Amino acid sequence: MTMLKIFLFLCTLISMLLFFPGCAAKVVTYEQQLLSEADSLFKVGSYEYAKIKYSKIRDTYQETDAAKTAQFYLGYINVFYDNPLANVEGALREFQRYATMYPRDVRIGEVNSWIRILVAMQSFEKEFHGTSDKLEQARNREIKENDLRAQLKKMNLETYTDALKKCDDSRDSLARKTKELENVILDLERKCQDAGK
Repeated sequence: MTMLKIFLFLCTLISMLLFFPGCAAKVVTYEQQLLSEADSLFKVGSYEYAKIKYSKIRDTYQETDAAKTAQFYLGYINVFYDNPLANVEGALREFQRYATMYPRDVRIGEVNSWIRILVAMQSFEKEFHGTSDKLEQARNREIKENDLRAQLKKMNLETYTDALKKCDDSRDSLARKTKELENVILDLERKCQDAGK
C-alpha cells in the first residue's frame, strides 16, 4: 500500500502543478533582478543611479528583453517630467540607439514617436534661441540708441549752456566796453569844456 500512497501523492502533486501553474516557483534571472532594481531607483527619483543600472543591463545583456527595456528607459528617463537633469539630446540619442538596435521590437512605434517629438523640440528650441537672440540684440540696440539720445540731449544742453554763457560773457564784455567808451567820451567832453573856457 505504501507504493500506492506514493503514487497517488505524486499524481496529485503533478496535477496541481499542471492545473495551477501560477503556484509554481518562477525563475528570476540576474538581469531581471537588475532591471527590477533599476526600475525601483527610477520610481523613487534616483534617476542618475537608475541610468547607471539601465546602462549596465544594456551593455552586459544585449540580446535579452531586459536589455531592450533598459535601453527604452535610458531614453525615457531623459524626458521624464520630474527629472531635474532631463536632457533632450540624451533622450534623442538613446531612442535613436533603441531604433537601431531593435528595429522590429513592439515598442518601435512609441520610440519613433519620441524621436519625432524630440527632433521637433530641438528645432523649436533652435528657432526660439535664434528669435530670443535677435530680440536681445534689438533691446540692446534700443538701449544704446536711448543712451545716445540722452547723451546728445545732454551735449546739446551743455552746448546751449556754453553758448548762453559765452553770450552772457560777450554781453557783459560789451556792456563794460560801452561803459568804458562812455567814460572816455565824458572825459573828452570835460576836457573840451575845460579847454574852451
